[in-house]
Amino acid sequence: MSAQRTKGRRALSPLIVFGLGAILGASVATGYLLAQHAIARRGPSAVHPAGPQTGSRLPAPPQRPASSVSPGARPQPTPRPPHQNPEVSRAPAVVPGPASPRPGHPRVAIIFDDAGYGILGAREIEAIGRPLTLSILPHLPYSTIIAEEAPARGVQVILHLPMEPDNTAIQVGEGGIRVAMSDEEIQQAISADFATVPYAVGANNHMGSLATSDPRVMRAVLREMKDRRLFFVDSVTTPHSVAMQVAREVGVPTAARAVFLDNQDDEAYVRGQFRILIAVAQARGQAIAIGHVGRVTAKILLSLLPEFDEAGIQFVRVSDLVR
Repeated sequence: MSAQRTKGRRALSPLIVFGLGAILGASVATGYLLAQHAIARRGPSAVHPAGPQTGSRLPAPPQRPASSVSPGARPQPTPRPPHQNPEVSRAPAVVPGPASPRPGHPRVAIIFDDAGYGILGAREIEAIGRPLTLSILPHLPYSTIIAEEAPARGVQVILHLPMEPDNTAIQVGEGGIRVAMSDEEIQQAISADFATVPYAVGANNHMGSLATSDPRVMRAVLREMKDRRLFFVDSVTTPHSVAMQVAREVGVPTAARAVFLDNQDDEAYVRGQFRILIAVAQARGQAIAIGHVGRVTAKILLSLLPEFDEAGIQFVRVSDLVR
């Protein structure tokens, strides 16, 4: 009799287990459905109230920074480099100078003006791999970053100081030196300009046919250069410039541009100007040339490097030619 009872209990055990499993499964399913219903009513944020957690397959969407422009204000256009510098016509593309060849290799310093509008033009100069100089306009979107990067890439940095031209239709630009400024205002403007072009070891004038012809203005400019122990290169945008004369009076190391390379942004013209530069350097022993970033000039220079080497021309930074 007891054996029959034991057999009966053993026979019922699987049924009990099955029943308990069914009840448990139904409870889980019911709980899951209730939870999904609650989430659907509350919205997606109920899953992760503080956003997706680490390891989530769905990354949070990028957050756009709040605009600092007030409603209704017009966005300011990005400044662009001028297609041509009207000042180059104020003085000859090749400045006359004495023939004074020196022993050894003729030396050439090339300044690339108007850096600061974009990064690519500066990188193109840096990639040439020769001692060159970038002249950076102040207060432009890329002025500071170019000035910070260029020295580590083997390129010298100077300030391209905006100065008033004698053509009143041309805007001198932010940070520019005007003849109506007092000496103190000139000093303050130059100080603000250098603050945006760190590591500058000197300066040359951007435009300036009116300002560089004014002895009082140039004296104020060059006193600031002397206080900073910097040099000044006269871009010679006018035959009436007194920049070098006043620099010598004040005691500032100085030099003058000999050749403008790209008055015309044309490959044949620029190639011809580079070959004139070689001849001028051979005749005078040294020469400073000025071109511009963002034109064909860098590409032409790169293609003509073998000609410079065959002529025995040594590339130097502009600081090596001031005295």
